[in-house]
Amino acid sequence: MRAIYESQIGIYGVADTASIMKKRVVSVPVLDTGAPYSLCVCYGDMIYVAGLPPFDADFSKKLRQARASGWPPPAFPNLSFERQVEIVMDNLKKVMEAAGSNMDCLLKVMVWLKDQGQQHEFDRIYRRYFPTTEVLPARTRLQAGRLPMNCEVEIEAVGYIPTD
Repeated sequence: MRAIYESQIGIYGVADTASIMKKRVVSVPVLDTGAPYSLCVCYGDMIYVAGLPPFDADFSKKLRQARASGWPPPAFPNLSFERQVEIVMDNLKKVMEAAGSNMDCLLKVMVWLKDQGQQHEFDRIYRRYFPTTEVLPARTRLQAGRLPMNCEVEIEAVGYIPTD
Protein backbone atom coordinates (compact mmCIF):
# COMPACT_ATOMS: atom_id res chain seq x y z
CA MET A 1 0.00 0.00 0.00
CA ARG A 2 1.34 3.43 -0.87
CA ALA A 3 0.43 6.87 0.43
CA ILE A 4 1.33 10.46 -0.34
CA TYR A 5 2.96 12.33 2.52
CA GLU A 6 4.53 15.71 3.20
CA SER A 7 8.11 15.67 4.41
CA GLN A 8 9.56 18.09 6.94
CA ILE A 9 10.79 20.38 4.16
CA GLY A 10 7.41 20.52 2.42
CA ILE A 11 8.19 18.29 -0.56
CA TYR A 12 5.56 15.72 -1.47
CA GLY A 13 6.60 12.17 -2.10
CA VAL A 14 5.38 8.61 -2.08
CA ALA A 15 6.08 6.24 0.76
CA ASP A 16 5.28 2.63 1.40
CA THR A 17 2.75 2.74 4.27
CA ALA A 18 4.09 -0.57 5.57
CA SER A 19 7.20 1.35 6.61
CA ILE A 20 5.09 4.05 8.34
CA MET A 21 2.49 1.87 10.06
CA LYS A 22 3.59 -0.83 12.45
CA LYS A 23 1.76 -3.66 14.12
CA ARG A 24 1.74 -3.28 17.90
CA VAL A 25 0.57 -5.90 20.37
CA VAL A 26 -1.20 -4.44 23.41
CA SER A 27 -1.23 -6.53 26.54
CA VAL A 28 -3.25 -6.27 29.70
CA PRO A 29 -1.33 -8.65 31.99
CA VAL A 30 -4.21 -9.36 34.38
CA LEU A 31 -6.33 -10.58 31.44
CA ASP A 32 -3.65 -12.85 29.94
CA THR A 33 -4.81 -16.49 30.01
CA GLY A 34 -1.66 -17.96 28.46
CA ALA A 35 -3.56 -18.88 25.29
CA PRO A 36 -1.73 -18.64 21.93
CA TYR A 37 -3.18 -15.35 20.65
CA SER A 38 -2.82 -11.61 21.17
CA LEU A 39 -5.57 -10.00 23.22
CA CYS A 40 -5.28 -6.77 21.25
CA VAL A 41 -3.37 -5.69 18.15
CA CYS A 42 -3.04 -2.15 16.84
CA TYR A 43 -2.10 -1.26 13.30
CA GLY A 44 -1.67 2.44 12.75
CA ASP A 45 -4.59 4.02 14.60
CA MET A 46 -6.78 0.91 14.30
CA ILE A 47 -7.44 -1.38 17.28
CA TYR A 48 -8.45 -5.04 16.93
CA VAL A 49 -9.61 -6.73 20.13
CA ALA A 50 -9.83 -10.53 20.25
CA GLY A 51 -12.95 -12.19 21.59
CA LEU A 52 -13.23 -11.45 25.31
CA PRO A 53 -14.99 -14.06 27.44
CA PRO A 54 -16.06 -13.12 30.99
CA PHE A 55 -12.75 -13.99 32.63
CA ASP A 56 -11.79 -11.76 35.54
CA ALA A 57 -8.18 -11.34 36.75
CA ASP A 58 -8.42 -14.24 39.22
CA PHE A 59 -9.84 -16.72 36.70
CA SER A 60 -7.34 -15.57 34.03
CA LYS A 61 -4.51 -16.24 36.49
CA LYS A 62 -5.86 -19.74 37.19
CA LEU A 63 -6.05 -20.44 33.44
CA ARG A 64 -2.50 -19.15 32.93
CA GLN A 65 -1.20 -21.39 35.73
CA ALA A 66 -3.08 -24.44 34.42
CA ARG A 67 -1.77 -23.93 30.88
CA ALA A 68 1.80 -23.36 32.08
CA SER A 69 1.67 -26.53 34.19
CA GLY A 70 -0.14 -28.69 31.65
CA TRP A 71 -3.10 -29.14 34.00
CA PRO A 72 -6.73 -29.20 32.87
CA PRO A 73 -8.41 -25.79 32.90
CA PRO A 74 -10.26 -24.79 36.07
CA ALA A 75 -14.03 -24.88 36.14
CA PHE A 76 -15.67 -21.64 35.09
CA PRO A 77 -17.22 -19.92 38.13
CA ASN A 78 -20.99 -19.82 38.49
CA LEU A 79 -21.68 -16.18 37.62
CA SER A 80 -24.96 -14.52 36.73
CA PHE A 81 -25.44 -13.41 33.12
CA GLU A 82 -25.42 -9.78 34.27
CA ARG A 83 -22.06 -10.25 36.03
CA GLN A 84 -20.58 -11.98 32.97
CA VAL A 85 -21.59 -9.07 30.70
CA GLU A 86 -20.16 -6.55 33.19
CA ILE A 87 -16.83 -8.42 33.31
CA VAL A 88 -16.59 -8.52 29.51
CA MET A 89 -17.49 -4.83 29.12
CA ASP A 90 -15.11 -3.79 31.92
CA ASN A 91 -12.35 -5.83 30.26
CA LEU A 92 -13.11 -4.26 26.86
CA LYS A 93 -12.79 -0.84 28.48
CA LYS A 94 -9.41 -1.84 30.02
CA VAL A 95 -8.13 -3.10 26.67
CA MET A 96 -9.24 0.04 24.82
CA GLU A 97 -7.55 2.23 27.43
CA ALA A 98 -4.35 0.13 27.31
CA ALA A 99 -4.32 0.71 23.54
CA GLY A 100 -4.55 4.49 24.09
CA SER A 101 -8.24 4.86 23.34
CA ASN A 102 -11.67 4.63 24.99
CA MET A 103 -15.10 3.08 24.54
CA ASP A 104 -16.35 6.05 22.49
CA CYS A 105 -13.84 5.08 19.79
CA LEU A 106 -15.26 1.62 19.15
CA LEU A 107 -16.37 1.24 15.54
CA LYS A 108 -17.72 -2.32 15.44
CA VAL A 109 -18.59 -4.80 18.17
CA MET A 110 -19.39 -8.48 17.60
CA VAL A 111 -21.35 -10.14 20.41
CA TRP A 112 -21.92 -13.85 20.87
CA LEU A 113 -24.61 -14.90 23.31
CA LYS A 114 -25.21 -18.43 24.48
CA ASP A 115 -28.94 -17.65 24.47
CA GLN A 116 -30.37 -14.94 22.22
CA GLY A 117 -33.28 -14.77 24.68
CA GLN A 118 -30.94 -12.74 26.92
CA GLN A 119 -30.64 -9.94 24.34
CA HIS A 120 -32.77 -7.45 26.29
CA GLU A 121 -30.79 -7.96 29.50
CA PHE A 122 -27.57 -7.73 27.50
CA ASP A 123 -28.67 -4.45 25.86
CA ARG A 124 -29.63 -2.94 29.22
CA ILE A 125 -26.12 -3.58 30.60
CA TYR A 126 -24.31 -2.74 27.35
CA ARG A 127 -25.90 0.72 27.14
CA ARG A 128 -24.34 1.70 30.51
CA TYR A 129 -20.92 1.76 28.85
CA PHE A 130 -21.81 4.41 26.25
CA PRO A 131 -22.80 7.92 27.37
CA THR A 132 -24.96 8.74 24.32
CA THR A 133 -26.47 6.95 21.36
CA GLU A 134 -24.15 8.97 19.08
CA VAL A 135 -21.12 6.95 20.26
CA LEU A 136 -22.73 3.51 19.99
CA PRO A 137 -20.62 1.37 17.65
CA ALA A 138 -22.01 -0.72 14.83
CA ARG A 139 -22.85 -4.11 16.29
CA THR A 140 -23.60 -7.67 15.35
CA ARG A 141 -25.16 -9.97 17.94
CA LEU A 142 -25.35 -13.71 17.33
CA GLN A 143 -26.30 -16.80 19.27
CA ALA A 144 -23.33 -19.11 19.58
CA GLY A 145 -23.54 -22.87 19.92
CA ARG A 146 -20.93 -23.02 22.64
CA LEU A 147 -18.65 -20.35 24.06
CA PRO A 148 -15.31 -20.78 25.90
CA MET A 149 -15.68 -22.61 29.21
CA ASN A 150 -19.43 -22.73 28.53
CA CYS A 151 -19.80 -19.07 29.50
CA GLU A 152 -22.79 -17.02 28.31
CA VAL A 153 -21.21 -14.10 26.42
CA GLU A 154 -18.12 -13.15 24.41
CA ILE A 155 -17.34 -9.84 22.70
CA GLU A 156 -14.85 -8.94 19.96
CA ALA A 157 -14.29 -5.37 18.80
CA VAL A 158 -12.65 -3.00 16.33
CA GLY A 159 -11.87 0.58 17.27
CA TYR A 160 -9.42 3.40 16.70
CA ILE A 161 -6.98 5.58 18.61
CA PRO A 162 -8.14 9.22 18.58
CA THR A 163 -5.66 11.73 17.19
CA ASP A 164 -6.74 14.81 19.15
